[in-house]
Amino acid sequence: MDKPIGIFDSGVGGLTVLDHLKMILPHENMIYIGDNIHCPYGEKTKEQLLKYTREICDFFISQNVKMIVLACNTTSANVLNELQQFYPQIPIVGVINSTVHDFLSRHLKRVLVIATHATIQSHKYKEIIHHYDQSIQVYELATPKLVPLVESGQYKEGIEDILKDYLKPYIHQVDSLILGCTHYPIILDQMKNVFYDKDYISSSEAICEEVSSYLLVHHLHCQSEQMGSIQIYTTGNPQEFRYSSEGFFDYQNLEIQYLDFKSEIL
Repeated sequence: MDKPIGIFDSGVGGLTVLDHLKMILPHENMIYIGDNIHCPYGEKTKEQLLKYTREICDFFISQNVKMIVLACNTTSANVLNELQQFYPQIPIVGVINSTVHDFLSRHLKRVLVIATHATIQSHKYKEIIHHYDQSIQVYELATPKLVPLVESGQYKEGIEDILKDYLKPYIHQVDSLILGCTHYPIILDQMKNVFYDKDYISSSEAICEEVSSYLLVHHLHCQSEQMGSIQIYTTGNPQEFRYSSEGFFDYQNLEIQYLDFKSEIL
């Protein structure tokens, strides 16, 4: 039960998942990987995504994790099923199903999903929402400029003009917004400034409730009363990783370690 939980994303966005997980599961041990060398994932092919994520899953298994969390909508939309087939010995969960369930519980009728190109092109959100309720109007919008801005740290200087360009055309058409990328909660305040009076559904928060429920149902909750350990890795530059994320993530003396899979960058 004290085995760690493995969590990964293309970069710093999945830290929004790690942050929420350590809040609701403070005694769990966790390992986080930001695959910054390949970021952003939204422009990658399915073949590339599968290659990167299998390397990450292999590393997690070498660390004896009890569960793997895809804190990334792009991989959840495109390679989750394949990863579950490759690694049947370990539970692997993605963010999309839990996010949809959170959305449906609010009984909203007109939603805009914003995400990477790869997530939008998969139409996973629309497909799953319409599986439960075909009367819901689902708008889909790729927002490829946002992840690079978050990763660069430029979100700290304000990106409201870009958000206006993306969101203003939908302001009178929808009642809600699904943040279909775990990077997006980082700029939630800026979004609310330009896209007001909407319900916001965060994939970062939704997946954490699913992880907690899974551990409880399967009796995998850590029984220790001590605070869990956290290890953070990046395949990119640790200093850049810290710079882009220290505005929203409290490291509390946590070290960021460099992880080299020694694989060809596709």
